[in-house]
Amino acid sequence: MEEIGLPVVVIVLDEEPLVPVSIETKTDLYAKFKSLERHLEFLDIQEGYIKDEMKNLKRELIRAKEEVKRIQSVPLVIGQFLEMVDANYGIVGSTAGSNYYVRILSTLDRERLKPNSSVALHRHSHAVVDVLPRSQTQVFR
Repeated sequence: MEEIGLPVVVIVLDEEPLVPVSIETKTDLYAKFKSLERHLEFLDIQEGYIKDEMKNLKRELIRAKEEVKRIQSVPLVIGQFLEMVDANYGIVGSTAGSNYYVRILSTLDRERLKPNSSVALHRHSHAVVDVLPRSQTQVFR
């Protein structure tokens, strides 16, 4: 080809000859495939369980919120928060003049419960169900 003016192009392939994958390697790959397949099935089952659990927890949350609304919708009494006894109980003074050792609704922000702050009390149990804002408390006094 060089004699007529065309350059000779040499293509070099990989020097290693192509060898078929050994039987042993195929077995290892199959075992790994089966292992990954089992792991995928396990993850699918786990995903289904977690989705069911999330549905149940959402339902429970809705029920709990409805229960809190129900408790807060009972005709309320206004009282004065006096002091915190522990994480769940405190002492309040009612508008009738009596002091009560009462439970504090677990959903209330404890930071807002300060001595002499006005609170809404459940009519029958006198449990603290809400902390009244400053602007509302002046209307009731």
